[in-house]
Amino acid sequence: MLQIGHIAIAALISFLIGSFPTAYVVVRKKRGQDLRTEGSGNIGTLNAYEVTRSRYIGLVVLLVDVLKGAIPVLLVSQFFPGDFYSAGTALCAVVLGHNYSPWIGWKGGRGLASAAGAALAFNPLFVALWGLFWLAGFWKSRDVHFGNIAATVLSPFVVLLARQIFTWSSLFPVPQPWALPLVFFVLGGIVFLKHIDPLKTLIVTNRQHTNDR
Repeated sequence: MLQIGHIAIAALISFLIGSFPTAYVVVRKKRGQDLRTEGSGNIGTLNAYEVTRSRYIGLVVLLVDVLKGAIPVLLVSQFFPGDFYSAGTALCAVVLGHNYSPWIGWKGGRGLASAAGAALAFNPLFVALWGLFWLAGFWKSRDVHFGNIAATVLSPFVVLLARQIFTWSSLFPVPQPWALPLVFFVLGGIVFLKHIDPLKTLIVTNRQHTNDR
């Protein structure tokens, strides 16, 4: 049953949790640098590592963001047991908050670590699928962003085509056949929006290589 009040609460709390700008805070405290103006300007693990060249900082940011993603979905499982729509809302809202944090001028990361944490608490099989696509994309291109984009775009379509398998692996009871693919298409859209610039760069680079041949 659709519980509008539960969904609204899940959306608000998840967005606020997701909006904590982990990479910005850690790099600011440890190195005094502002990630918004350093490197790619992305407030995430990769830019935190590339700017600081510290594996420790990169690992801390990664782990906190994964945990940050998982917490809202776990809270929903405790306060609204079995509520698929609230859990799906939490999954998407925490990534949205991470990507567009109001505390740092609506900037943020690309949502991959927080999405991984949230998806692990929602449907672990999706994370495994995304990881396989990422490995294939990275192996083919040797480019992290290409792997991210390929996995983000392709994974929801596999969920759509193999709904029964992913319904079985869901940690929340799926109320409608279309509900699970819908959640992952929305999640994929949120993450993809933050990969438009890297995609443009990949297209330009590929054209240059083609012209140079």
